[in-house]
Amino acid sequence: MPDAVDTAPTITPDTIAAFRARLDGHPVYGAVATVEDLRTFMRHHVYSVWDFMSLIKTLQAAVAPAGVPWLPPAGPIDADVQRFINELVLEEETDEAETPGHFTSHVALYLRAMEEVGADTGPVTAFLETVRARGIRDALETADIPAPSRAFTTTTFDIIGTGRPHEVAAALALGREHIIPGMFRAILARTGIGPADAPTFHGYLNRHIHLDEDFHAPMSLKLLAA
Repeated sequence: MPDAVDTAPTITPDTIAAFRARLDGHPVYGAVATVEDLRTFMRHHVYSVWDFMSLIKTLQAAVAPAGVPWLPPAGPIDADVQRFINELVLEEETDEAETPGHFTSHVALYLRAMEEVGADTGPVTAFLETVRARGIRDALETADIPAPSRAFTTTTFDIIGTGRPHEVAAALALGREHIIPGMFRAILARTGIGPADAPTFHGYLNRHIHLDEDFHAPMSLKLLAA
């Protein structure tokens, strides 16, 4: 019997750049024109802010395991990659807060930004409590979350559930770190909501543009190649 032919498409830098260009021009960025628009956007987007932590925690467990007794990874792992994923977790879980000398997670910061503009945090809070009590799959099936957010988060956990670190690394590098700066810049450029109306939201976006573009995106590709 002849060998099976691999029909998977080849992904090149040009392929990635083409998808990024399409994302950068997505009409949703220009749709955030009023405070009510922003509330709607944030009620959807908060789930991707939250599930990002599960992506990076999965990768941290793969390249910088925390078991006891501690053992070095079974295979060769670049120490730069280990440091990157540990720093990424540190920033996402305990980043510098607006008040000097204080720290907060990006999820907590985003929830505060939602409250600042009057976006309802009840559904996502209830979702997280369902995750805590019954697990992610039950929460995705039963919680009252927007359908697009449900589909997005389901995909995230389907990727995590493969148990393949390289697929999780691809989701992080190509699905998050390399597209977030352009996406957030587009929102800031086109939104009708200024920093005076949503200071925490603007601060959150600008912080991610800086971190992801200057540090996370280049290192995430190194992680993907590890």
